Amino acid sequence: MDLFWHILFWLSLGLLVYTQLGYLAISAIIAAFSRRRVTPSMSEWPNVTLVIPAYNEESVLQAKLENALVMDYPDDCLEIIVASDGSSDGTVEIARSFADRGVRLLDFNDRRGKASLLNDAAAAAEGDLLCLCDANVMFQADALKRMVSRLQDATVGAVSGDVRLKSRDSNFGEGEAFYYRIERALQTSESRIGSMMGVDGGMYVIRRELFEPLPPDTILDDFTTTMNVIRQRRSVAYEPDAVAHENGTPTARMEFKRRARVTSGAMQILKRRQWPPLARPVELWQFVSHKLLRWIEPVLLIAILVSCAVLWNSGIFYRIALIGQIIFYLLGLAGTLAVTFRETRLGGIVFYFVMSHVAMTVGIVKGIFNRQPVTWTRTERTPTTEKPESTSPAVSQHR
Repeated sequence: MDLFWHILFWLSLGLLVYTQLGYLAISAIIAAFSRRRVTPSMSEWPNVTLVIPAYNEESVLQAKLENALVMDYPDDCLEIIVASDGSSDGTVEIARSFADRGVRLLDFNDRRGKASLLNDAAAAAEGDLLCLCDANVMFQADALKRMVSRLQDATVGAVSGDVRLKSRDSNFGEGEAFYYRIERALQTSESRIGSMMGVDGGMYVIRRELFEPLPPDTILDDFTTTMNVIRQRRSVAYEPDAVAHENGTPTARMEFKRRARVTSGAMQILKRRQWPPLARPVELWQFVSHKLLRWIEPVLLIAILVSCAVLWNSGIFYRIALIGQIIFYLLGLAGTLAVTFRETRLGGIVFYFVMSHVAMTVGIVKGIFNRQPVTWTRTERTPTTEKPESTSPAVSQHR
């Protein structure tokens, strides 16, 4: 019986180390020897439809539309659509006030969720490309051009930019910034050797013919769209020079709910078998390493903890390992109870790791039993109209 627990411990630990460190290192090494993709200048810009899904976005929508209208993109090549998902505040009125400046409004009375909203907006779009973005994400002037330019490569089906969070506004910013820097490094490497594993739903461009209608109950619309692009034998590129800004989730409680929802969506992805096909072996390896193994990390952590406890009498190594885990989780608890500790580098990193994985555990359960609604209460919105003084990279919402 001890053999089983030994194998469980080392297998779980090996997978955890590979997911957290090994894959990052291997990807970086391969990317370093990969040919850099040079994007030539554009002589003629394609027609783009900017789609802004909105549910009760009155606090940010005016700033968002002003931001969209001053982007450095030819006016006659840019269509802007606001799709309201049964908004009950001033969202519709704000969108209508921009009608004389060319903004189209799709006003739906019933709240159905983002997937249905995107389906209808994509069907109504007239552009050759779709730029899908969130209402609280403010583009830098050249962001759209930089993403569109990458689509000159016929093998690229979608392009995601660098949406930077204003982490200083949250009470867990130190930990969030650390982990998101790692995520951006992974996305940079993935884009060079295969495909980025998940566009950032806050800002990305996709060829309209590659956008497939989403099932109405889809939770992770951006990741589902990414898999659809890869299944059509195209890649998803990351363009780090296409920059946008948004305010981060302000509280740890809200971030906990977001992480749980994302993991519920991940379970939905797995149940629907929405992963790269065997015909795309590089992307399949990236999916398993970057997504699948991370989604099951809570299971690995529980297996490591339990196996160490069972193997307490099997050697001092397992005793030290168990004590070390207990101390680590107690530090995470300290970050939960003391915001001042959470705002330090050590406290922030440990807290964010522990909080995220507890939330992921909740999300796994909710996802398996279909307990996550497709509509959800979004976090508090505040507009970001200029580059923040201190930013951290955001991530596609399904780590």
